[in-house]
Amino acid sequence: MLVQRQMSVTENGLEEFQKTLKTYADTTANQNDNLHVSIQKLPEKSCYIIYEFWQDRISWMSYLQSDASKMFQRCIIDMLEDPEIVCTMLMPGKSVILNNCIMFNY
Repeated sequence: MLVQRQMSVTENGLEEFQKTLKTYADTTANQNDNLHVSIQKLPEKSCYIIYEFWQDRISWMSYLQSDASKMFQRCIIDMLEDPEIVCTMLMPGKSVILNNCIMFNY
């Protein structure tokens, strides 16, 4: 499952957000059911997109209930200009991520 999270950050909260985001990404990447985490910053904007690849929907939903995920949400709430946008997509078949490339096995 692919989870895309888009966050627009206030200028005042940018430095703290970046620190909090790094901690979140490191913690998320170390989860057994997490296959990959990638972060993109949109040029000329304080907008970040996080891509999380999870083993399945249940794994992601379970992680949302974890202390790490809840702490991230609490920490960033005052740093965002707009509400976070979350999109999910189920990936067909088994997928393997190697060197930042996704390979699908059908």
